[in-house]
Amino acid sequence: MNIKKYLLKAYFEVRTCWVVWFYLLNREPRVLFNKNKPALSPVGNRVLEDLKRDGISTVKLEELFPNKSILSDFEEFIKTLNPEEAEQGKKSFLKKYWDKFPKFNKNNPFVKFTLSKEVMDIANSYMGMWTKLVYYDLALTLPVGESTPVQSQRWHRDPEEKRICKVFIYLNDINENAGPFTHINGSQRGGKYGKLFPQKPPEGVYPEEKELLSKVDPKDIRLMTASKGTVIFCDTSGLHRGGYAKTEERLMFTAFFSAPTNSEKPWYKISKEQVEEMERLEQKFALSFAKEK
Repeated sequence: MNIKKYLLKAYFEVRTCWVVWFYLLNREPRVLFNKNKPALSPVGNRVLEDLKRDGISTVKLEELFPNKSILSDFEEFIKTLNPEEAEQGKKSFLKKYWDKFPKFNKNNPFVKFTLSKEVMDIANSYMGMWTKLVYYDLALTLPVGESTPVQSQRWHRDPEEKRICKVFIYLNDINENAGPFTHINGSQRGGKYGKLFPQKPPEGVYPEEKELLSKVDPKDIRLMTASKGTVIFCDTSGLHRGGYAKTEERLMFTAFFSAPTNSEKPWYKISKEQVEEMERLEQKFALSFAKEK
């Protein structure tokens, strides 16, 4: 191992130690959260308890936002988008609906969803701190037939942080052939599989399926087939995979909330004035890391 790799490995071993990461590096956002702890709704509490126990939870849009037409707002907005005009990423099986670094638009219904009190209260409560919004993304997963799974289609742990909260919305009905999100219950930190194939930042870890399946109870493998309008909250530091669509497409929105210590720069552009226009302090905090100079 050369000296650069050795030092990088040593840095991440110290940085990702739970005591250092949670109590020292993220002290300020923890204090801010504890001073402004939200009162969750019964639905929010149920999602939070699921996350703590399994590392994942599902809820319907109409449960999270009763008496609101959130799904129809999404569908109308999608009709105004042309993915052919968007900058496409490195994953050939994905078609993006907007550029990687879009200009922030508070009227985008997906942005409204992401920054809503209902969503942020759950994400912040699970993380135990005020979070940083890293990105929000809308993508169509294209069928790949029986080709070999690649990248995020393989089992893996996201390497960025000790605890992560990603929020997904299925925008079409998802069956086994449409690349359903799949997760190992209890593979988050503190779960019964929390130490199985541990994170290896910054590269990540991609265990072979045969070896993983030999060490996991089949009852703990959660294949997230679900109807349109299903919302998934997940700690993706746990073992998961997705996007391996064989014969049918998957349209899905993703929002990524992380600890502020995450070194990844936000994937959107926002002005200082737009940040200040936000109503709630935790919104301003989440967006402040992406302010344009």
